[in-house]
Amino acid sequence: MYTHMEYLQKCFCKATSWNEDNIYANVTATSRALLDFPIPSGGKLDVTSQATEHLASSMTLLNHNSIHGSLAYLYSSAPLKNTTGTKDISLQDAIAGFRVIEPHMLASPSKTNSKDSATRPSLLYGRLYFPGSSLEAMIIRKLTDLTQLLIKCINNPQLHKNGTMIVYLQENVPRYSREFIYSTTEALFGFRCLYNFGNPAKASTPLIPKFDNSVVSVGAEFWYAAMSMSPGLSAAFRYSTRSTSTGKPLTMTLSCNPILGHISSTYNVKTSVSSTVCSKYDFNWFSYASNLSIGFELFNFSKPSHLFHHDKHSHKDKHRHGIVGRMLTRHGMEHENMENETLDNIIHGHGSLRNRQASDTNIYRDPIMPHNSSIHYDTLAPPPAADPALLSTHTINNELAYTLPSVPRKRMLNPIQNVDEFNHMHPSQPLDDAQTHTAMKEFETLVNESNFSSVIKGSTSLSDRMVKLLWVGRYKDYLVSTGVSVGLNETTATPEVKKFGVTFSYAF
Repeated sequence: MYTHMEYLQKCFCKATSWNEDNIYANVTATSRALLDFPIPSGGKLDVTSQATEHLASSMTLLNHNSIHGSLAYLYSSAPLKNTTGTKDISLQDAIAGFRVIEPHMLASPSKTNSKDSATRPSLLYGRLYFPGSSLEAMIIRKLTDLTQLLIKCINNPQLHKNGTMIVYLQENVPRYSREFIYSTTEALFGFRCLYNFGNPAKASTPLIPKFDNSVVSVGAEFWYAAMSMSPGLSAAFRYSTRSTSTGKPLTMTLSCNPILGHISSTYNVKTSVSSTVCSKYDFNWFSYASNLSIGFELFNFSKPSHLFHHDKHSHKDKHRHGIVGRMLTRHGMEHENMENETLDNIIHGHGSLRNRQASDTNIYRDPIMPHNSSIHYDTLAPPPAADPALLSTHTINNELAYTLPSVPRKRMLNPIQNVDEFNHMHPSQPLDDAQTHTAMKEFETLVNESNFSSVIKGSTSLSDRMVKLLWVGRYKDYLVSTGVSVGLNETTATPEVKKFGVTFSYAF
């Protein structure tokens, strides 16, 4: 779970159009979020107050071996207008999870003028730890639309020369990114680069596309410590795509360190709206040591999603009808609205029933399902019994029914084909609005608009013989995070708790 200060920093990146996924350090961010998530130790309370759109302060108290804490302040010259407190924040923004790499980020760079230094955004952050005299600070200064200066400082009496400082000069172009890094520790010099292949803007739409929105990224980093004369080198490859038929994204990465002889591969896939699975395999060709890690992320719906609306009238007036085998109910629906509905998206689970504004239009829950039960995305996707584009509607005893018409009606878009007969005959004419709704967009919209109450993460490692579980949820206006790490005792080979803790976060 992010601290609220980390959340505000990410909001600053969004406000300044800074693409964090286009940085080499974040190539394996998804696998780290699903496998290497931290477990809290002891009790922790984090309270944050955002006084204005530019200023925020935070206080943290911890009870781990001893009582200690910290005070933090953050200032942003760019207004952070879309930030929310812990009461209204979505869990998708509050935790680190699956990252969808968007190909449209490879579009032309921003055309805004940043020559005026007064318009260049900047962020100042500082944290003081007590008891003691430890201090950390961070400065982000946008030099141009595509270039920024990042400085991180740590002052601690226990460190060599009482502290260290790291300077990043970052250039984030839609096609590539590069970083020049210098650290006062060991006089370390570094260079990172990441290049994205492909040009989605020129990609043509195939007749039967199997995958779409693919991004291939290749990057490397080089390090040299001048004081110890030690080099460093690593390379990484990332492939991200989304299935056109289901809209589910997946990401594969391959990274290696030839000096240490280490190679690592990951596979991450979002199996549904509320679940994600990750696997990682590590191998060292010098020692022949290997390790397999598996992790998952499972969200729980807090309320019925926007696919359903409660009836304002008596439940005795509800009528049931079937939509190709599904027990969804609609009373008093206008025929014109239903004819214009993209039935193919509803049947395949790629779309969502939009909110109706008519007062006499209501959608009811399947009576088989409990009233307060969670709605999983996959329960809304039964196999179709007929081509929905050829179905017509009529009423029988005030209930909506479907029959095959004698004259075929206008065909709706099949998300697998992405074209219809009209486009086969007229390939040069653009698709209309109903046909351009692909499964990928509907899946992404459903993920972003879903209201989750909690999420549970789990990971295990065969080599380390350790299991980690983390739960993040809501309690009134608080965000609560609790987790446990269980491993085997090296002497007795019995399970023992390695780490356990709980964190309460409140922001307003």
